[in-house]
Amino acid sequence: MAAKRATGWSAEVEAVYRTQGRELWALFYAYCNNADRAHDALQEAFARLQEQNGTPIRDMRAWLLRVGRNWLRDVARRQKVAARSVDFLDGVSAGGGGEPSEAAERAELFAQVREALGRLKTEDREVLVLRYALGWPSQRIAETLDVRAAAVDMRLSRARRRLAELLEDIGVGHE
Repeated sequence: MAAKRATGWSAEVEAVYRTQGRELWALFYAYCNNADRAHDALQEAFARLQEQNGTPIRDMRAWLLRVGRNWLRDVARRQKVAARSVDFLDGVSAGGGGEPSEAAERAELFAQVREALGRLKTEDREVLVLRYALGWPSQRIAETLDVRAAAVDMRLSRARRRLAELLEDIGVGHE
């Protein structure tokens, strides 16, 4: 019976990973601003969940989020250095082909946007990543962050304004 329960628990953990893994990764990414570290936090959270081996957890998603964020905090404390890259933009394509000069301009623009995003507060980066990297509507972001949709819209507005100011400071104009 214990083997059956462990197998059922493994299947439940796997189902949660499939349905919520991307969302949790995005939240971890917004917290630490490093794609690889966010992936490590996700793996660590699920490994610790698997170690629970059927122990009742009231809200599995909240538990995973707490474990992952705590792990990220511990890593940051040990390293005493905050990650400052915004890796998810490296995979963004601004169009195919084109002139080499256009590709160089796009690469420079991406580098400037990564720099500006790296300077934002975690809360600002979090709502921007959820909206623009994952394409989530305000209501889903609100449910994830446990706030009202109106608060998400206000955070997005402020985060966009702060990002625009930072981009202007480093010489990126409106296009």
